[in-house]
Amino acid sequence: MRRLVAAGVLGWACTFACAETPDERDAGSSPDLGFADGDASTGDGTVGDLGDANLKDAEPEDRDPGDAPSFDLGPGDAAPEDSGPTDLGSSDASLDAGPTPTAPLLPIPGELTIFQLDLPAGVTFRLGEAAILVGPAGSVALLDVGNSNHDDEVRARVAQLNQARGRPAGQVEWIVLTHFHGDHIGAMEGLFTGNDPLTVTRGVVHRGFVDLGEAMNTGDYAQICGLLRGPLAPVDRPLCTSVVNPPCTFSAGDDPAVANDCPGLRAGDLLDPSDDALGLPASFELDGVQISLSAANAWLHDGNGTSALPAFGHNDSNEENARSLVGQIAYGGFRYHFGGDLTGSGDPGEPDVESPWANTVAPTLYGSDGVDVTHVHHHARRTSSNANLVTALCPLDGRARNVIAGINAVYVGSPYAEVLDAFTMGGRLGRGAFWVTEVAAGSANPAAYPDLVVSDGEVIVQTFGAGAGYWVQAAGPSLAARAFTALR
Repeated sequence: MRRLVAAGVLGWACTFACAETPDERDAGSSPDLGFADGDASTGDGTVGDLGDANLKDAEPEDRDPGDAPSFDLGPGDAAPEDSGPTDLGSSDASLDAGPTPTAPLLPIPGELTIFQLDLPAGVTFRLGEAAILVGPAGSVALLDVGNSNHDDEVRARVAQLNQARGRPAGQVEWIVLTHFHGDHIGAMEGLFTGNDPLTVTRGVVHRGFVDLGEAMNTGDYAQICGLLRGPLAPVDRPLCTSVVNPPCTFSAGDDPAVANDCPGLRAGDLLDPSDDALGLPASFELDGVQISLSAANAWLHDGNGTSALPAFGHNDSNEENARSLVGQIAYGGFRYHFGGDLTGSGDPGEPDVESPWANTVAPTLYGSDGVDVTHVHHHARRTSSNANLVTALCPLDGRARNVIAGINAVYVGSPYAEVLDAFTMGGRLGRGAFWVTEVAAGSANPAAYPDLVVSDGEVIVQTFGAGAGYWVQAAGPSLAARAFTALR
């Protein structure tokens, strides 16, 4: 039986985090505890929840957060815990994927590599998620940047990947910021100030400074607004607009600058104004890899034009999540979906944006094939991944598909059983798997999910054959990898 063993699940973290509701924390001390730049700061130092009830509610009743369970990677020959790489098998015996990797994958010429970073929780309990895309010629894009304590890790990883291709250490072509929560944007200030700042050459893509509210991390918003109206103004690529031009500060009662349009979402190539009038979905290239956007700020692009979903509020954490950018990464036949923390439950304060996107956008974008890899919304939390979305991305047709979640120890309860069930029950992923960087305290029991692969490190996706197929690798202490043909 193949096994990886999860690193300590930090039961003590749940003991701390689950013991206090946001109202019980001391506002003045919360930055020292690391929560103020987490998922939902109220802007005055108090801290909101992770987006699906208070942290104390994040632990399922039948889970033991103190356990650090081991888990199966599926059928196959035995692989001792420290015996080196584990070949999880191929989805197609005819694949010419080359030998199973014996070390963490590195970018190679001619192929796309996506690194889902494993950002540390640290002693200050920092939420955080970021991914790095390296294009076939070495160009780099960031998909979110992690929290304010993660700038050193993100900068170092960018430098390492650039230097491996002989590029300037801090050069980044594109940054995509899915929404304005600190665990996705907090590192921006640190990445572009101080020693060894990054240089972004083409664009920082975000929804625009619209539909602002207390659900944002207002301190991080202020920093990003200052950067994009200051030194990064030449590469600012906002998608939506408002008749109000808000300041770079936000407090309760301020005008939220409600969006009146999202012209950038139908601007086509974000570097080529000549196609703006055509109404094509926003897109940019990374060495021939096409990154296109189909939703921003609860506006959708169905392939024919843009439309706004019914208005919702600005003060709940999940109302900010619902404004996440949604996009596709395409290279050859390979397709990768991302959507930040997009919500789909439809519960109060949790707008269902996933269903209209799945019903109106996905059929045009993906047809009946779905996608090869889904970057699961909201760290595999139960606010997201509803049945309409899962069916659109991973049709139940027996073909291999994969799911990736960026989780660290502070995302108490992730991955949730409801999300794992949605993607894995009935063999929905075929010979694919549900890959996570970590499991947090109070998560679903990993031993109950043979399709769950916990890396305790990065999860890396790399194409081969210019997108004809791809590897997925758990690049933690016990390497595990599997190769697949692309669906198209």
